[in-house]
Parts: sequence; C-alpha cells; structure tokens
Amino acid sequence: MKRTASSSVLRVSLSILVLTVMLLSQIAEAQSVPPKAPAKTPPRKKAPAAEPAAVAEQWSSISVVRVKPEMTSEWIELNKNTVIPALKKAGVKERSCFTTAQFGESFEYVFITPIETLAQFDGEPPLRRALGDAGYQAYLEKARRMVTSVHTFADQGRMDLSYVGKMTGPPNLAVVAAITVAPGRTEEFENLIKTLVLPAVKKGEARGYFVSQTMLGGDISAYTTVTMYDNFADMAKGSPLVKGMGAAGYASFLRKTAGLVVKAERSVYRYNPELSFGGD
Repeated sequence: MKRTASSSVLRVSLSILVLTVMLLSQIAEAQSVPPKAPAKTPPRKKAPAAEPAAVAEQWSSISVVRVKPEMTSEWIELNKNTVIPALKKAGVKERSCFTTAQFGESFEYVFITPIETLAQFDGEPPLRRALGDAGYQAYLEKARRMVTSVHTFADQGRMDLSYVGKMTGPPNLAVVAAITVAPGRTEEFENLIKTLVLPAVKKGEARGYFVSQTMLGGDISAYTTVTMYDNFADMAKGSPLVKGMGAAGYASFLRKTAGLVVKAERSVYRYNPELSFGGD
C-alpha cells in the first residue's frame, strides 16, 4: 500500500488489534467462569448470554509504530528486554502485537492495550513509572533512533456488528478492510452489516468477522472489518462473505454500497506472539 494512504493503513492496524483483544478477553472470561447452579426461585429478569451494548463500550489504546528497516533487530530487542518487562512491572496486564503479512505497509508494528477508563491517562505513562525518569529518558533516546513514526488511537469495538465464529485464540492471519462511510449515513451502513453481511459470514462459516470504529485520534466516520483466517491457503479458498452470499448476491451487495461507502482498502496482518503478552 502506498505511503500516501497512511491514515487508512493506521485505521486498519488499530482495528484488528482492538477486536482481537476483545475476543480473547471474552473467551477467557467465558471459559474461566463455571456454570451457576439452578436457582430455587427464578430471577425476576434474565439477562441475555451476551449483551452487545455492554461489549460495544469497550475501548482500547492502539499505537502504530513504523520502524526503520536497518534498526528492526535492535528495536525488537529493546521491546523484549526493556519495554515488556517494564510494562509488566507497571501493572499492565495485556499487550497484543500484529505485523504486516506480505500485503500492506512493511516494517509496521501495531500494539494494543485495553482501556479501563480514560482517567488512567491523567497519570504518568506506565513506562516512566517502571523505569524512572532517567531510565525512561534513556529508553526514549534509543527508540527515537529506531522509529520513523508513532501514532496512537482510541478505538471502540462493535461486537453488535461482529461474529465470533470458530475463534478460540489469536488469529494467525487477518484480512482487514478500512472503510470510509459517507457523512450522515453510518446508520444505513450498520444496518447493511446487520441484515446482509452477518448472515452471510455465518453461512460462509467464517473463522471470525469483526467490526470496529475509531473514536479518538482518527476519522470517526471510518469503520474497519476484520476477517480471520488460519493461513494463506485457507484464504485462497475464498471469502466467507462471497461464499455466504453467492456470486450474484455479492454483486447485489456491492451495488448497495455505491454512494454509501466512500473508500475501502484491504491489508493482511499476522499475530506476533514474540512481542505480545497477557490475554490468557
């Protein structure tokens, strides 16, 4: 992807991470909570198994880092030996990392941590707390020589527009589409996802399909869809959206997006366990 499309690349990167972190947290929570014994008296009001409105409020902080090609090895070691231990020491429980997989911006690393409350950003950064002022300044000096840019976003996962599918952990690969919706037509776009896309990806047996929306640090009219795959061979079997709709149905769907979707771009990302921690 061309560097002139940097805003779309960043949206793509952050959204895939947001959704993955949310997915892992939900799966871990569901697996760790034992089933409750039947109550003697039925409760007054039974809540649904999964409450989309509550899940949709979850935000995450995403940092998109572009590393100088000649400094990649040193930058990875800095993260492994300094950043990750310091974050854990500061009490950060989880950070996920994805990198471009063949198709997209090279030497791009995307990091995400869940946001518990925006008030957490009123204090000093976790790295400064763990490293101290001198250690933090030394880290910044090293990092400045290794990276070309850092952009941080706050993103909101839209699980009400998503399908968990067969996911049980971090995806190996994900095709990510950065979509810009025409101003004033977001409700129409979301209805299209609910009525046409979600039934199709379920029928097409998608590994997982997720949608998120940028809230701070980017275009708030932008949505990102993420389709999970095991590998490129799995991807070669075809999109679950096309499988679920059929060729004619997919062509009809694309016609419905005319004028509604201003722009759409795709990239592929790979989960990076070496630079990730927590989430289990």
